[in-house]
Amino acid sequence: MTVASSGTLTQRVVWALTGTVALFVTALALLAYLTFDQMEDDLVNDILNTEMDRLVQHARVSDGFLPREGVRELGGSMRAWVSVGGGRPAGIPEEILALDSGLHLIEPGAYTWHVMVAETGRSKVYLLYDATDNEERVHDFGLIVLGVGAICVVGAYALSRRVAAVAVGPLLDLTDRLATWAPGSPDMAVTRDDEAGRLIEAFNRVQNQVDRSIAREREFAGNLSHEVRTPLAAIRSDSELMLLTQALTPDQRERLARVVDNVDDVIVSLESARAMARDQLRPPEPVDLSACMEDAWRGYEANAALAKLRFDNQISVGHVRTLDRYALLTVLRNLVRNAVEHAAPATLTARLAVDGALELADDGKGIAAEDLPFLFRRYYSGRLRDSGMAAADEAARGLGLAIAKRVCDMQGWSLAVASSREAGARGTIFTLHFEDGAQQPAAAMGAQTRI
Repeated sequence: MTVASSGTLTQRVVWALTGTVALFVTALALLAYLTFDQMEDDLVNDILNTEMDRLVQHARVSDGFLPREGVRELGGSMRAWVSVGGGRPAGIPEEILALDSGLHLIEPGAYTWHVMVAETGRSKVYLLYDATDNEERVHDFGLIVLGVGAICVVGAYALSRRVAAVAVGPLLDLTDRLATWAPGSPDMAVTRDDEAGRLIEAFNRVQNQVDRSIAREREFAGNLSHEVRTPLAAIRSDSELMLLTQALTPDQRERLARVVDNVDDVIVSLESARAMARDQLRPPEPVDLSACMEDAWRGYEANAALAKLRFDNQISVGHVRTLDRYALLTVLRNLVRNAVEHAAPATLTARLAVDGALELADDGKGIAAEDLPFLFRRYYSGRLRDSGMAAADEAARGLGLAIAKRVCDMQGWSLAVASSREAGARGTIFTLHFEDGAQQPAAAMGAQTRI
């Protein structure tokens, strides 16, 4: 069931950016208005203080400077009165007559007055500044700031739409691509109907398609293994019987032995493919590394002879590890085939390092340094093109090293490569580190069953 959200992702981005700008502009406008209003008040108060000091000085030395019965105009906005003996000056507003000494702000009706009252010792001076025009200027300034703020918010809204389109656009493009790649309906319910919800729905469809592909791959691997193993077993049994019972020429015997070895290779490939398709590990068993290395080499011995690749197995019999023999054979066979195809003519040496790792080293032409980081990628054939064995425009088709790396990852092993093209150190070394485990003596291996 799909539940409507509170707006699309684009709309939420637009409102979030616009709201942020509106909040900032509002705070800035309010601060500017209050600051301007305070500056106006401070300016008027400074004027009153200055003018009152002048009036008090004149009132102390002369009684004629300020009229006792009327008002003295001190400019268009300022007036002054003097009260002697508590009398009321003529024309003084009622609102300021009872004020104490000091600064005062009063608002009679629509007017705004700043009033200052001071004692001279002989009289009392009242000074009034009509700040109504000043307040109107402050209000006009506030309206201007408000208009500018509104323009900024509208501009921010338009800019936010562009920013939201740029930010959400790649998400929409990805959604469209996924929807085109994996059409249909997802199995899982989506609880939102915005851009993110549509992307989740598209990913669910892709996941469904991937799950179906994996299921078909596992089913195919299982069916192939089941259907092919029976005729392979018959071919192997007949070939072994012919080797035991028939009078064969050396060439015929060699060919039948090769048939048996190739059948073993196919069985190893089937077992590895089924294990990788199901991501299930086979139970480990004691494996003699030297014998396993010989088995891996035997399947490519004829091709190696044609390519002039020699083999030197320096792993002595008795080095036993408890591991998946099919997995190890798969890794070693792919490494040997890689040497046959790309290192020959050369010598391939199998040995054990001091730390127990298995090394396959060749003294061939080496691998270009720029190809090493990509060597275990599927369909990477940089070394094939570099060796001159394929056309420059040949499509990438390398799988052997990628399969070997995948098997090592499944088993918890690590496969590394180092190579050089410098004279005196030219060649390539593949190093296979097994998972931690104690090496077993040869006697613990017991009877080994060959494939």
